[in-house]
Amino acid sequence: MDLILILLLAAVLCVPITQRLGLGAIPGYLIAGVLIGPSCLKLVTNVDTMINVSQWGVVMMLFIIGLELSPKRLWAMRSEVFLLGTLQMLVCGLLLGLVFGAALRHLAGMGWQAAVLCGLSLALSSTAVALRLLDERTLTRTPLGRSALGVLLFQDMAAIPMLVAAGLLGSDGTSAPSFKEALVAVAVVTLAYRLRLLGWAAKAQLQELFTAAALLMVVGAAQLFDYAGLSAGLGGFLVGVLMAESRYRNDLESAIEPFKGLLLGLFFLAIGMSVNLKVVADHWSFILGGVAALLVVKALVLYGFARFLGLPRYHRLLFAMVLAQGGEFSFAIFNEAWDNHLVNLEQRDVLSVVVAISMGVVPVLIKLLERVPENRGGMADLPGAAQTAPSPESEPLSGSSADTSTSVSASAAANTPASPSTTPSATPSATPADSPPRA
Repeated sequence: MDLILILLLAAVLCVPITQRLGLGAIPGYLIAGVLIGPSCLKLVTNVDTMINVSQWGVVMMLFIIGLELSPKRLWAMRSEVFLLGTLQMLVCGLLLGLVFGAALRHLAGMGWQAAVLCGLSLALSSTAVALRLLDERTLTRTPLGRSALGVLLFQDMAAIPMLVAAGLLGSDGTSAPSFKEALVAVAVVTLAYRLRLLGWAAKAQLQELFTAAALLMVVGAAQLFDYAGLSAGLGGFLVGVLMAESRYRNDLESAIEPFKGLLLGLFFLAIGMSVNLKVVADHWSFILGGVAALLVVKALVLYGFARFLGLPRYHRLLFAMVLAQGGEFSFAIFNEAWDNHLVNLEQRDVLSVVVAISMGVVPVLIKLLERVPENRGGMADLPGAAQTAPSPESEPLSGSSADTSTSVSASAAANTPASPSTTPSATPSATPADSPPRA
């Protein structure tokens, strides 16, 4: 109980301050995490547990994104996911592997395998940060949002072999993800969908039971994928795609949305807690140089890809900055490398601080660039999302704003035929408190 009060109080005090300063919510959560973490007030010390729990916020966010992507729309994104995602990982991974690999070998005495692996892991971007920044600007339905989501989905898949490599290269090498268990996980998720278990729960006409069933579906799918050695986020995303054309889609989104918001806030708090201020004081020059190198290399590469994709000129810089920070999977890779004696504790902490600081710096940089005139390289006075969004027929996913998601959900629900005896009402749920539709 004390822990919950500490977390809530820290968030309520710090986030409004950064919001009023025009920096957004993410820096507020990070600052709150630093203050209550083991490096400052020591109010919360079990950071690893906090990070593991808060990862469910990312899973639920990917589930909600999957709800807006029917299989047909996901197939239409294959070029963004596989072509753009592959190019981004290869180019950024190569450059960052060379830059950080050489620096880490010279400064930290790290083996070349570990140095290259850590450099490649920095090519990953934070799904939570990137999608939150796009949601705040209602840009998830634009070509910018579609391209960013494609890159992030491929990065989630690319993180899996990196985790495996961290185990295989170390002295306590682990086995690769089981192909058999992965097939079983996919089969179980598909079977649950075919058996319409959610409809069975909805027949009870109890909102709390429907919410519990929705959570069971998301958490269960993610856990199955995790047991198979795959990304839990991919499991949540897959089950969201399967339910994208379900008559319960709107009610699922309403049920999961509050949990997603709270757990994402907890995720950013946990990232702030992971910042070791002693490491920052001892290695501040390397950390500052590392953050600068990370942001510059990734931003330049991503800006070039934005031009290649033909994104509007006023969205190219934003696309580059949104994906420039390090990713949450990097923490898992660094920790796996430490567990298998590829890096020592101090090296792991330095790399983790570089990633954590980049997550906090990117939202601030974007806010500052939005105040700089366009003719000086900024993003001030650029067209808004309403002026740049594509037509509803071509939009791949919905934003987080209430107006946008409600209108799209209503449209999708209205086009779904319903049988009086076996299907619920097509009217979307207005709030999480509404009862699930009648069967």
